[in-house]
Amino acid sequence: MAISEAELLAAFRRLERPLYSVLYRWLWHAHDCQDLIQDTFLRVWDQRQSVDAARLDALIYASALNLAKNKLRWRGLWRWGEVDPEAPGESSDGPVAQAERRQRELSLKRALDGLDRDSRNLVLLSECAGLTTEELVAVFGWPAGTVASRKHRALSRLRETLMAQGIETTTDAILENRS
Repeated sequence: MAISEAELLAAFRRLERPLYSVLYRWLWHAHDCQDLIQDTFLRVWDQRQSVDAARLDALIYASALNLAKNKLRWRGLWRWGEVDPEAPGESSDGPVAQAERRQRELSLKRALDGLDRDSRNLVLLSECAGLTTEELVAVFGWPAGTVASRKHRALSRLRETLMAQGIETTTDAILENRS
C-alpha cells in the first residue's frame, strides 16, 4: 500500500511538466506553479504510508488542483500586495512578441474563467497535461462516458468563447503554448 521514494521520484519526473502546464493555466504565475508542485509532492510524501501506487497520479493531480484553488482564494484576499507576474525583463522575446503572448494568455484566461471549475479542470488536465480518459476517470471519479461528454462540451464552450473574443485559432494551438 505504501509508495517508495523511487516511485514518488519517478512520478515527479513523469508529471512535473504536465502538472506545471495545468497549474500555469490556473495561476498564470511561474513561481507559484513551481511552489505548488513542490508542495503537492511533499504532501504526498508525508502520506506515503497510506498511498496506493495505482492511484498515485490521480492523487497528485487532485492535490495540486486543490492547492491551486486555495492559492487563488488567498490571492484574492491579498490582491493589493501582489506583484505583476510579467515584470519587465522576465522574457527574452521582443516587446511585440511579449505583447502578443500576453494578449493570447489574457484571452485564454478569460475563456477558461468562463468555464465552471470541473470543466476547467477537465480541459486543463486533458489538453495541457495530456491525461487519457482512463486517467481522467481516476482523477474525477466519473464514468468514462461522462468524462468524454463533459470534455467535448467544455472544449466546445472554450472554442466559442475564444471565437467571440476574435481569436481565430483552435484551442489546441492556444493551449499548446505550455510555458
